[in-house]
Amino acid sequence: MASPEIDYPRLSSGSESFGGCFNIRIEGEDSRHTLDFHEDRKSPVYNARNIPEPPSPPGKICSKSITHDRGHGKSDRVPNETRDTWDKLFKDGYGADVHISTDNGSFIPAHYTLLRIASPILGNLLQQSKVKNGIRCIKILGVPHDAVFIFIRFLYSACYEEREMKKFVLHLLVLSHSYSVPSLKRVCIHLLEQGWLSPENVIDVLQLGRNCDVPRLIVVCIRMIVRNFITISSSEGWEVMRRANPTLEQELLEYVVDADSITQ
Repeated sequence: MASPEIDYPRLSSGSESFGGCFNIRIEGEDSRHTLDFHEDRKSPVYNARNIPEPPSPPGKICSKSITHDRGHGKSDRVPNETRDTWDKLFKDGYGADVHISTDNGSFIPAHYTLLRIASPILGNLLQQSKVKNGIRCIKILGVPHDAVFIFIRFLYSACYEEREMKKFVLHLLVLSHSYSVPSLKRVCIHLLEQGWLSPENVIDVLQLGRNCDVPRLIVVCIRMIVRNFITISSSEGWEVMRRANPTLEQELLEYVVDADSITQ
């Protein structure tokens, strides 16, 4: 089957939940393809010389249930019993017809039909996979096993443990973008903005925000960098970014200069 390989820029090792670079790939029987992520240099976020206020945050996100907006000022909340049923189906693995192998050599049982509905990208990859004894086998490599477990569980029920979500939030942001799961991406952004960002990790998060097409998170990171420039510019993350991406360093310096000129 086809095997996307997704490379992300090398990041600092200062963040507890992640270090090195992401190299996420799904492997099967056949050839390998690469998915490239390019920044749009014409985008307002990319070229802006002033730093706007970030847009309004998304609606309240709750790990206990998932809410669907129907566009009429109302929302329908999935009953706890329904959510718990889907969560139990995932944890028990009853009738699973997919095995997802991870970096630690173990596998996560899942269901082909549900994965196809929850993630069109996973669905396309699974369609190309070979079936052996009624089981489709794929590999999601390049992120910790626990991050893949949280990701697949979320596809079933939108359930997660907040402590675990925070621990692997950067990996999950990449997975949500790579496999087109916008609801998970919103949860990751919410957690990152609610106290997770710090001078030590903001450079890493900024680079991921650019690669994962998260304009609001990019703006929030830039504002933090401008406000704490002296501290952040002496961090390990800045040094790694300066060597790997001098163009980004120059852009950030221009933001700082522009902000200084406005305040004078």
